[in-house]
Amino acid sequence: MSIYRSHPKRPAYGGDVRAPVIRAAAGSPAFRRTAGPSTDRDWAPLRKSSPANYMLPSSLKWFAGLPFDIRPMALVTKYPRIANVLALQWATPSACRAYFDELLVDRRCGRQGFPGDVQRDLLALRHYYCHQHLKLED
Repeated sequence: MSIYRSHPKRPAYGGDVRAPVIRAAAGSPAFRRTAGPSTDRDWAPLRKSSPANYMLPSSLKWFAGLPFDIRPMALVTKYPRIANVLALQWATPSACRAYFDELLVDRRCGRQGFPGDVQRDLLALRHYYCHQHLKLED
């Protein structure tokens, strides 16, 4: 029988085809591997890396291409990682609008929000972005 042949019928036994769960005995090496986090291992190298907290070259190019009065100076200074994401998503209207909404709409109830100058930058940038893309869609 070939492994590449399609099987038109289900198995005759009609049972569960999942592999049985085998539990390791307490104290065995397999049990120690699955029993939970180990305190003797450094897990830091395996964690997700943190985003770049500085302006990337592509983000600097995006920033320089904005009109002078729209450039988000406070955002770039205080939250460069957010400016990097905006620069990356700038060419994709649906993704960029969704990210603006994620930043500006409080869906988690009670969040502190951005400082006033950063919020003003985000609102002005969103207004500019939506105006530019609505003009292109007409």
